[in-house]
Amino acid sequence: MIELIRLGLYMIISAQAAYFIVIILLYDLMMDWYEWGTFPDPRNIFEKTVNILTALIFGLSYWAGLRVKKRNWFMKRVYLVGYFILFIILATITYKLINIVLKYIEQL
Repeated sequence: MIELIRLGLYMIISAQAAYFIVIILLYDLMMDWYEWGTFPDPRNIFEKTVNILTALIFGLSYWAGLRVKKRNWFMKRVYLVGYFILFIILATITYKLINIVLKYIEQL
């Protein structure tokens, strides 16, 4: 069970990183794709679930894309690469902390 949690964390972090890279390369297309894939005003549990899962898998990179929306083409990429480096550092720290907790739970 603990291993499944680790694999889930790997998948979420990997999906976020992959989407970050794709947003750096194809900014406008991927920002539109994210907006098409979510519901702007979710009214029922299905729409809310879709929004939550999409945000869980791709949300951080979309948020970074929104932060650099008003920059020119080159500066968008520079800022997104900076956000990506920051994401890698924070994702590594977060994974290590969660892994420590999971190892402790395994020992019980």
